[in-house]
Amino acid sequence: MKQSVQDYRRELAERTTAIETQVINIYHDLKEVKELLQVQNSRLRTNEQAIAKWKGYAAGILWISGILAWFL
Repeated sequence: MKQSVQDYRRELAERTTAIETQVINIYHDLKEVKELLQVQNSRLRTNEQAIAKWKGYAAGILWISGILAWFL
């Protein structure tokens, strides 16, 4: 009887170790995804700033064109 209890505990310890290893791997994968997401967000922010700048140029050109058209 004691042998089966020790086998059960040993098996339980092995399964716990396997689960712990999987959790550590998932943690590292999530950490890597978080870093990649931060890089992607910084690229996106840069692109959004460029788009906003061009929208500003377009609005300025339209405003100037409107004033010139009104005067002429």
